[in-house]
Amino acid sequence: MSEFVNDIITSRQNPLITRLAKLSDKKHRDAEGLMRLDGVKLFSEAVKSGLAVEYVFLAQSRREKLCAELADDLAGAGGRIYTVADPVLEKLTDEKAPQGIVAFCRYFDVSRTVDADASRTLLLSSIRDPGNLGTMIRTAYALGIDRVYISADCADLYSPKTLRAAMGTIFRQPLTVVEDERTLIADLRGNGIAVYAAALRENAVKLGSVPLPERVCVAIGNEGHGLSDEVIDACTGTMIIPMNPGCESLNAASAATVLIWEICRDRL
Repeated sequence: MSEFVNDIITSRQNPLITRLAKLSDKKHRDAEGLMRLDGVKLFSEAVKSGLAVEYVFLAQSRREKLCAELADDLAGAGGRIYTVADPVLEKLTDEKAPQGIVAFCRYFDVSRTVDADASRTLLLSSIRDPGNLGTMIRTAYALGIDRVYISADCADLYSPKTLRAAMGTIFRQPLTVVEDERTLIADLRGNGIAVYAAALRENAVKLGSVPLPERVCVAIGNEGHGLSDEVIDACTGTMIIPMNPGCESLNAASAATVLIWEICRDRL
């Protein structure tokens, strides 16, 4: 059960506030195993997904409205619920227009193993922008990807920017973090899954020009440099998105959306 704390925190130098404000930094997040959730949507999604909520902070000016709007979620969240002065809430978040609620939850679990049963999968390699990473995860969940494999050097899954971009889907989309992409690709191919690199090579297949196998993974690379040659060479083949002449490439998240749609459209 949740515990509502009666005293209002009015000081931005309060020890708990000072401690949790440091979680904007990955080093402190990892040390505590806590991630920050900004706003109504993420808090509600976290509670519905069964995440372990440690702290909830409500802005004094919006407390009454939020308590009415989120009564069930607040009651079922667990952890301690504080009311804070508005400037105190602003110290906890980097949102320009905070919605009056900031929560801190334990990290959700992420797999480290290959899912041999997943038929439509995505490999995200060295995606450095947390907004792109979160958007790709959101799209993967929306269109029916069974599992998203994420290289260990991608943006932090627990970054507030990643979490905001994923809009709660990150709590439900099966994810696996991989240390060695070539080993993963070899394992996937050994399980009968064709792995296509989204990359321009002489023998690249145009997306939509040939039927894709029932069991398929698409690898998408870094925003600036794409996939490494080692990863491309490990794949079954390469594919490109046909585009008008003069357009060199799409934003990584936009390209991911097109590719995910193509491999999942018969499911929708």
